[in-house]
Amino acid sequence: MINDRMAQNGLRMRNRHLMMLTTAAVVVCLAFLLEVRPDQGVQLRMFKSHPLPSSCISRDVFGVDCPGCGLTRSFVYLSHNQWAESLAVHRVGWVLAIAVLLQFPYRIAALAYHKDYPIGKPFTVWFAWGLIAMLIGNWILGFWL
Repeated sequence: MINDRMAQNGLRMRNRHLMMLTTAAVVVCLAFLLEVRPDQGVQLRMFKSHPLPSSCISRDVFGVDCPGCGLTRSFVYLSHNQWAESLAVHRVGWVLAIAVLLQFPYRIAALAYHKDYPIGKPFTVWFAWGLIAMLIGNWILGFWL
């Protein structure tokens, strides 16, 4: 019974690491495949006449930016080495981009060494909450600037 529970937990964590690794790969690939339009929408580089729909429900429904508004454009600008534009649309986009890139070695290590938290659960939790705090702090700061 206990061994079954441990095996299920191990499989669940392995699937989580694979999902996060896949998500990070998709985010990085899309950042290179997208471009920002002059109207600040985004489009696939090969389909310039078909912009992608907005992805922010908060902005579309309530007319208010959410803490993540601008992250897609920030990542796209960073992938095209446009640092000033990236910072203009989201001040902490570069930090989140680094967090996405750090998923590759972290998740690969977790899968290779069969560890749930390769650098320890406390640091992982602290790191996640730190990113959330930065997003919310940036969002609040945006009301005053």
